[in-house]
Amino acid sequence: MNAPSSPLRRFTLFSRMGAEQRRLLANFLYDWRRFARHSFVFGARRRKHRAAMLHILAHSLEHGMSLPAPRPGFGHEKAASLLTKVESYTSDFEVDASARAAMKALDAWVDFHRRAGLDMSGFAERLDRLEESSSFRASDVAGGVELTTAAEIAQATDFDYRRFVRARHSVRQYAARPVGPETIREAVRDAQQCPSVCNRQTCRVYALTDREAIAEVLRHQSGNAGFGQEVAVLFIIVADMQQLNLIGERYQGWIDGGIFAMSLALALHARGLGACCLNWSVAADTDRRMRSLVGIPDNELVITLMSAGYLKDDFAVPISQRKPVEDILLLDPPLHRA
Repeated sequence: MNAPSSPLRRFTLFSRMGAEQRRLLANFLYDWRRFARHSFVFGARRRKHRAAMLHILAHSLEHGMSLPAPRPGFGHEKAASLLTKVESYTSDFEVDASARAAMKALDAWVDFHRRAGLDMSGFAERLDRLEESSSFRASDVAGGVELTTAAEIAQATDFDYRRFVRARHSVRQYAARPVGPETIREAVRDAQQCPSVCNRQTCRVYALTDREAIAEVLRHQSGNAGFGQEVAVLFIIVADMQQLNLIGERYQGWIDGGIFAMSLALALHARGLGACCLNWSVAADTDRRMRSLVGIPDNELVITLMSAGYLKDDFAVPISQRKPVEDILLLDPPLHRA
């Protein structure tokens, strides 16, 4: 008897699944379709894809210049590729933040090799023409590398971090006081200092301050009962799938988004605000409804929601005993070599 064909075999396996197994598979496919549809695994087709490539190559040059002993001549192929891509990008679109960051990285790379005694005239002339045509001023953009010292970092971190971080709690009680837009901007700007894959800065933030709008969105989230009515600011943190381009980056949006969320929570904490991450591990139908309500495009992966507000004079927080560090830390684990 012949074995069933592949489609028939798949149908047979699917039909034997329980209802919850089929639902789990459907939700996995919902996430898979978003990554396949919007990442550039299958080619850089959109402007966001091409901008992400500029960041990838620019970061590669900056990475090389920050190593202990950069080799003169390193990165020539990547620099040439980046210059060509910037020329094409600025020809097709306006000179935006991505193009400026790329040109700044190229400037720094050229300067590094000039200091090393290499002839960069041909490459530099081409870069100069591009910068002149785009009215680019390197002084207006951060990029390349900078020298710092252990003493400068020690001075900047001269405070009791353990006390600071241990005073942070998931706060679910907020003062009846609005949070101004400038405070929100400053906290988000500080959160932007967090690392992201190849410095692509994949995360975006939706911030709601209208109480009725917050209440509408929170109806789609199941963990805010009893305190949602006190929320002064509701953040929705998302990651843009259009900036990811490798199969190995299929979960990178979650990673970048998680790092950004913690950075935002600490930035709010530093400004005297309390915050609480609100889980967004939801089924596809709930995700669709909230997206539709807020206007979140399909290319953005919703990572988490976060409530925030100024602290009351006194309030209760969960003690939430942490596990022993010995249960968490595996220091120098033995390697199992083949």
